[in-house]
Amino acid sequence: MAVAAARSILAPDPVPQAVPAPGPTAAAYPEDAARALAVRAARAYLTWDEAKPADRARELSAVLASGVDPQLGWDRRGAQTAGLVVPGPVVIGKDGRARVRIDAQVSPGTGPARWVALDIPVVVGSAGRLAVSGPPALLGVPEEPAAGPEPATRSADLAFSSVTRSAVEGFFRAWAAGGAAQAAAPGTAVPALPDGVELRGVQAWEAVPGSGADRHGNARVTWAIGGGEITQAYRVQLTRVESARAGRWQVAGISGDDLT
Repeated sequence: MAVAAARSILAPDPVPQAVPAPGPTAAAYPEDAARALAVRAARAYLTWDEAKPADRARELSAVLASGVDPQLGWDRRGAQTAGLVVPGPVVIGKDGRARVRIDAQVSPGTGPARWVALDIPVVVGSAGRLAVSGPPALLGVPEEPAAGPEPATRSADLAFSSVTRSAVEGFFRAWAAGGAAQAAAPGTAVPALPDGVELRGVQAWEAVPGSGADRHGNARVTWAIGGGEITQAYRVQLTRVESARAGRWQVAGISGDDLT
């Protein structure tokens, strides 16, 4: 014990040191907020009217960092309106800086609408506030679509598909008529379709092989909307509902096409 005490006096336990907080990382960057800011900035940046130049400056001032010219390089001539704005990737740099890719549809004073792309610089400033740090850069919009995955080969339970087709068709008819709550399984909430949508028919229904009281499959459905017709793919979840009289299959969920 005396030896241990001597060692403690000669070499005391090290004092715990404070660990500095980690600095900002790419994973912690507020990408969603940066995209939201870039969408707002792009709409203001791409909309101008030489008869009302102050309108554009006022909109931009709300998203710009301090000291940045609210005209952002515009010569105060011409007229243009930004419509649909779609945010893209966020490329993160140093010191809270990043750039956000934006695709926007613009309509000039005359002529057809067209798509343009921008890289919008953003920065995380004081108190974590995001701001546009300078003029955006105009980019080209790729004309060739990106290559997609090969269509998946799906197997189907043809017998079960045949047994449940009437239930699936009945649900889509009720959904189009505003009565999905009555056609769906108990406890299933299905928001109503917009006004003006009419069912033209269930073109295909294929149940995925499986067993048990919960099954699912894929349907192709044609709707009439906007003066035309459009066919869409759905993933339909079914469940077996038992009653005193008999059991039946009912829709327990509806979403876009199956991801598997």
